[in-house]
Amino acid sequence: QMELQSIYGMGKFMEYFKNRVVEWQNVLRTVDDTLKMWTAVSRDWISLESIFLASADIRSQLPEDTKRFEGIDSEFKELMKDAISEVNCVNVCSVEGRCEALKGMRERLEVCQKSLHEYLDI
Repeated sequence: QMELQSIYGMGKFMEYFKNRVVEWQNVLRTVDDTLKMWTAVSRDWISLESIFLASADIRSQLPEDTKRFEGIDSEFKELMKDAISEVNCVNVCSVEGRCEALKGMRERLEVCQKSLHEYLDI
Protein backbone atom coordinates (compact mmCIF):
# COMPACT_ATOMS: atom_id res chain seq x y z
CA GLN A 1 0.00 0.00 0.00
CA MET A 2 2.93 2.29 0.70
CA GLU A 3 4.24 1.70 -2.81
CA LEU A 4 0.85 2.60 -4.23
CA GLN A 5 0.90 5.85 -2.29
CA SER A 6 4.36 6.68 -3.62
CA ILE A 7 3.10 6.00 -7.16
CA TYR A 8 0.13 8.23 -6.44
CA GLY A 9 2.51 11.08 -5.63
CA MET A 10 4.37 10.85 -8.96
CA GLY A 11 2.33 13.66 -10.55
CA LYS A 12 1.88 13.53 -14.29
CA PHE A 13 3.33 9.99 -14.58
CA MET A 14 0.67 8.73 -12.25
CA GLU A 15 -2.24 10.04 -14.28
CA TYR A 16 -2.16 7.03 -16.60
CA PHE A 17 -2.40 4.58 -13.66
CA LYS A 18 -4.54 6.70 -11.33
CA ASN A 19 -7.72 4.60 -11.56
CA ARG A 20 -5.83 1.34 -11.02
CA VAL A 21 -3.88 2.78 -8.09
CA VAL A 22 -7.04 4.07 -6.40
CA GLU A 23 -8.76 0.72 -7.03
CA TRP A 24 -5.87 -1.21 -5.50
CA GLN A 25 -5.73 1.14 -2.51
CA ASN A 26 -9.38 0.37 -1.84
CA VAL A 27 -8.86 -3.38 -2.29
CA LEU A 28 -5.86 -3.43 0.03
CA ARG A 29 -7.68 -1.33 2.64
CA THR A 30 -10.54 -3.84 2.57
CA VAL A 31 -8.14 -6.77 2.92
CA ASP A 32 -6.32 -5.06 5.80
CA ASP A 33 -9.54 -4.21 7.67
CA THR A 34 -10.94 -7.71 7.15
CA LEU A 35 -7.75 -9.47 8.27
CA LYS A 36 -7.51 -7.33 11.40
CA MET A 37 -11.12 -8.13 12.29
CA TRP A 38 -10.63 -11.82 11.43
CA THR A 39 -7.61 -11.99 13.73
CA ALA A 40 -9.52 -10.34 16.57
CA VAL A 41 -12.49 -12.70 16.14
CA SER A 42 -10.16 -15.72 15.98
CA ARG A 43 -8.42 -14.68 19.18
CA ASP A 44 -11.72 -14.12 21.03
CA TRP A 45 -13.30 -17.29 19.64
CA ILE A 46 -10.39 -19.52 20.62
CA SER A 47 -10.34 -18.16 24.17
CA LEU A 48 -14.06 -18.85 24.65
CA GLU A 49 -14.51 -22.08 22.68
CA SER A 50 -13.46 -24.54 25.37
CA ILE A 51 -15.31 -22.60 28.05
CA PHE A 52 -18.70 -22.41 26.36
CA LEU A 53 -18.60 -25.75 24.55
CA ALA A 54 -16.92 -27.99 27.12
CA SER A 55 -17.80 -26.61 30.55
CA ALA A 56 -21.06 -28.07 31.84
CA ASP A 57 -21.12 -25.50 34.66
CA ILE A 58 -20.86 -22.53 32.32
CA ARG A 59 -23.40 -24.07 29.94
CA SER A 60 -25.94 -24.44 32.75
CA GLN A 61 -25.24 -21.09 34.41
CA LEU A 62 -25.12 -19.01 31.21
CA PRO A 63 -27.59 -20.70 28.84
CA GLU A 64 -28.31 -17.60 26.71
CA ASP A 65 -24.63 -16.87 26.21
CA THR A 66 -23.95 -20.53 25.49
CA LYS A 67 -26.62 -20.45 22.78
CA ARG A 68 -25.16 -17.20 21.45
CA PHE A 69 -21.67 -18.71 21.38
CA GLU A 70 -22.91 -21.86 19.64
CA GLY A 71 -24.32 -19.65 16.87
CA ILE A 72 -21.03 -17.77 16.58
CA ASP A 73 -19.13 -21.06 16.63
CA SER A 74 -21.16 -22.42 13.74
CA GLU A 75 -20.83 -19.20 11.76
CA PHE A 76 -17.09 -18.97 12.40
CA LYS A 77 -16.44 -22.57 11.37
CA GLU A 78 -18.44 -22.04 8.16
CA LEU A 79 -16.38 -18.92 7.45
CA MET A 80 -13.17 -20.89 7.94
CA LYS A 81 -14.39 -23.62 5.56
CA ASP A 82 -15.06 -20.97 2.93
CA ALA A 83 -11.60 -19.49 3.45
CA ILE A 84 -9.89 -22.86 3.05
CA SER A 85 -11.56 -23.42 -0.31
CA GLU A 86 -10.16 -20.17 -1.76
CA VAL A 87 -6.39 -19.74 -1.99
CA ASN A 88 -6.45 -16.04 -2.88
CA CYS A 89 -6.47 -13.83 0.23
CA VAL A 90 -7.84 -10.84 -1.68
CA ASN A 91 -10.80 -12.90 -2.87
CA VAL A 92 -11.47 -14.28 0.61
CA CYS A 93 -11.36 -10.85 2.25
CA SER A 94 -13.32 -9.10 -0.49
CA VAL A 95 -16.48 -11.20 -0.22
CA GLU A 96 -19.44 -8.85 0.09
CA GLY A 97 -20.37 -8.39 3.75
CA ARG A 98 -17.45 -10.42 5.11
CA CYS A 99 -15.93 -7.68 7.27
CA GLU A 100 -19.37 -6.68 8.59
CA ALA A 101 -20.12 -10.32 9.45
CA LEU A 102 -16.84 -10.51 11.36
CA LYS A 103 -17.66 -7.28 13.20
CA GLY A 104 -21.00 -8.77 14.20
CA MET A 105 -19.30 -11.91 15.46
CA ARG A 106 -16.84 -9.81 17.43
CA GLU A 107 -19.61 -7.82 19.09
CA ARG A 108 -21.46 -11.01 20.07
CA LEU A 109 -18.22 -12.57 21.36
CA GLU A 110 -17.69 -9.49 23.52
CA VAL A 111 -21.18 -9.96 24.99
CA CYS A 112 -20.30 -13.58 25.82
CA GLN A 113 -16.99 -12.49 27.33
CA LYS A 114 -18.68 -9.81 29.44
CA SER A 115 -21.30 -12.26 30.75
CA LEU A 116 -18.58 -14.76 31.58
CA HIS A 117 -16.58 -12.14 33.49
CA GLU A 118 -19.68 -11.05 35.42
CA TYR A 119 -20.50 -14.66 36.30
CA LEU A 120 -16.95 -15.43 37.41
CA ASP A 121 -16.77 -12.24 39.54
CA ILE A 122 -19.84 -13.26 41.55
